[in-house]
Amino acid sequence: MGVAEELLVVTTKEDWGKPARRGTVPRLGEVWEPVGPTMTLLTAHLVRVRDVAPFVPPGLVIQPVLPGYTVASTLLSYYGPESTLEYNELVVAGALVRHRGRVAPFVTHIYVDSERSVTGGRRMGLPKELATFDWNGRAPSTARVTRVDGVPVATIAYGRRGTGLTLRLAGPTISVIGREVWRFTSWMRGAWGLTRASVEAPPTSPVAPLQLGRALVALSCGPMRGRMGESMRTIGTLPALPGRAIPDQPDRRARP
Repeated sequence: MGVAEELLVVTTKEDWGKPARRGTVPRLGEVWEPVGPTMTLLTAHLVRVRDVAPFVPPGLVIQPVLPGYTVASTLLSYYGPESTLEYNELVVAGALVRHRGRVAPFVTHIYVDSERSVTGGRRMGLPKELATFDWNGRAPSTARVTRVDGVPVATIAYGRRGTGLTLRLAGPTISVIGREVWRFTSWMRGAWGLTRASVEAPPTSPVAPLQLGRALVALSCGPMRGRMGESMRTIGTLPALPGRAIPDQPDRRARP
């Protein structure tokens, strides 16, 4: 199976919305089940619309929260052996975007240390890249993420968590597959508490233009369980632009 064919694998109508089997690469439409045995960190940052605009496809509208600014968010986590796949992950959702009245974070960068996770993530429109993680999953700590070609991505520093409250944090994500715009929801349940965190990227980093820096708000939790990729549906199509190559798209006949 070629690379393009591998990325276009879609689940059956009967299995759409069901969890993927542990140890398998999820197909488009299957749900991931992350289980974090250590620490998970969520951060939110104000970023300038003009800085993140080059990373957002034409046809998606960046949603400002203040004049000239949108919200970026990051997720740092380790998904243990009870998860669908075992790997470390750094997600950077560089902006809130709007499409046909739906507003959600848009993932501009995402790094993992599992080739199978790269394949599964790209099937659902997430631009996963391979990276290495220097991180012990404890708090306080510092995580260093480096692309496999040696380019440093970011250093994430965070402190101890405040008093934790067991919460189920949930939210949507918008992704793009070919020209199709998709929306799905994810959630993580754990004892979440406030902390301090910063995401610093050197000038050569792919995320450097976002200038993330110190987080406006940061939450962390210890052990957690969750689901990613629930209720995955198409919500529209991006316009065809002259000179833009359009990748193949999943077979509509396989969808619910």
